Amino acid sequence: MQHSGQGDLSALIKEKRQKSEKIRDVVVQRFLGQMVDALFYTHQQNILHRNIKPSNILVTGEASFMLSDFSTETLMKDEMKWKIRVEESSKSWMAPETFGFSFTEKSDIWSLGSVLLDMLTCFVLNAEEMTSLLQDIRGDSSCLEGALTLVQNADNTYLPLFPVLCMMLQIEPSMRPSAKDLVDVPFVRECLTFVGDTSVILKKSLPPKITDLLLEGGIGSVLAFMQASWDVEGVQAKGIQQLASFVKDKSAFPQLLKCTEVITFAMKTHVTSLKLQLEGCTLLLEILSQALEQGVVMALDERVASCLLATVRKHSGNEELLSMLCTFLMMASASEVTAENLRKVGIIPDLLSILRRFLHNEEICFSCCGVLWSLAVSGNSENNEDQAVLEGAVPVTSAVLQKHLQNGAIAESACSALWALSLQGCLTDSDYEPTTALLLEALRMNPERAMLMKNGCLALASFLRVSEIAALTFITDSKGSGIELIKDVYHLHFDNSGVVGALCLLMKEMAQYDEVVLDMLSQKMDKLLSEIKVQFPFSTEITTLVDATLLKLQK
Repeated sequence: MQHSGQGDLSALIKEKRQKSEKIRDVVVQRFLGQMVDALFYTHQQNILHRNIKPSNILVTGEASFMLSDFSTETLMKDEMKWKIRVEESSKSWMAPETFGFSFTEKSDIWSLGSVLLDMLTCFVLNAEEMTSLLQDIRGDSSCLEGALTLVQNADNTYLPLFPVLCMMLQIEPSMRPSAKDLVDVPFVRECLTFVGDTSVILKKSLPPKITDLLLEGGIGSVLAFMQASWDVEGVQAKGIQQLASFVKDKSAFPQLLKCTEVITFAMKTHVTSLKLQLEGCTLLLEILSQALEQGVVMALDERVASCLLATVRKHSGNEELLSMLCTFLMMASASEVTAENLRKVGIIPDLLSILRRFLHNEEICFSCCGVLWSLAVSGNSENNEDQAVLEGAVPVTSAVLQKHLQNGAIAESACSALWALSLQGCLTDSDYEPTTALLLEALRMNPERAMLMKNGCLALASFLRVSEIAALTFITDSKGSGIELIKDVYHLHFDNSGVVGALCLLMKEMAQYDEVVLDMLSQKMDKLLSEIKVQFPFSTEITTLVDATLLKLQK
């Protein structure tokens, strides 16, 4: 919990009351905006505060407040505890119905109104008079009118607040507004706008006919109107729909390629709109697919990456949207520039969180592992912060591989990610034995997938390069020696230079360990290596690897 260096609201009211000074209008307006914002959010989460009073509102800066102490939410669910433990002073701020142990979100609104009344009257009523007023208004609304008349006679600048206060302090709960209702009150909306960035979305709109008219025309005019109306959700949504209508027109592709920043910024500006996120992501996927078909590299800058991250975080529980978004990120991260910018904005922890949450979702697992592969390849092993984040990716990626061993596409993506992570030095000593065994199992279960064989063997080679434990696990695995697996993979993919090259690199790393060399010799791996040299006489890379390994075996 953040520490409040300036005390709480009760101290501020007490100080003003002692000096017979009014609290400035701007402070009251900011207070009302921030508190309505706070209640709007907590009530959306089905949380009632139940004990709003000045001492539970922290003063965190000049005209800046924070609602605190939600412990009563638990305490007051038990009537007996409430009767025993709630202080009499707290009850002054409570709504009439709460004395019958009946709490709703309208009860919080009454309490907030009571605090607001205390702020407005602190320069005309002393503490005893205020306590008496709070008790009286629970049974007689005319008492409130008398107090407001007293305030008006002393200073009429608070007048715009009076109607709002009267709404909040209605004795009958059904007549009281909710926080959501208050948002639509013009003066409260002004207070919320004054506060700035809030939980409440203050939607602006234009008449549909005007929007449709202004969005007519080509891509350029649509983009211009969207950029002139960022804060109007309806314009952004229709703009995205209009842009989508140009996708099938191949001649429009060069212009669509320039729309990425506008689309993603619209998504970030209206990040709470799930419909807009889905339509925006669909359009981004269509544009990127066209780019790949035409061999065009679509690099996303850091600002676009940041916008996409905002969508990921706001909708971290929406499986449909995340499936689409992760697919887009995987396709886009093929660009080194995009991968670098995604890593810069800090998306890796979010990808890992998505994987943990949706380990059952094949599309998400395939895409996220693909993104991790690209990000790990673009990573900087000298950056300690990056290194720590990437190390956390190893157990999650291993869990994906374990869960989807029989799905060749996912296994291939996960193996590739583990290879990239190992090259960055992200595996710890305790990772090598289980991860080696897991990779061997993935290779056994998907022998026909050439890319999986290649990247899996490259990953194993990188393990063996630095870990004798990995090497011993490779030859003593309970489900069969890795040496036999090498033979099987070679005989199945003997004409694929990529796979064979990976096998040769793996055997070269194996040959640095005496115990492994003995097994290789007993299994006649020198003959296999000689056969490979004959098979690929013109491959300098393969010939060099074979010669180096044969030399070690001969020694």
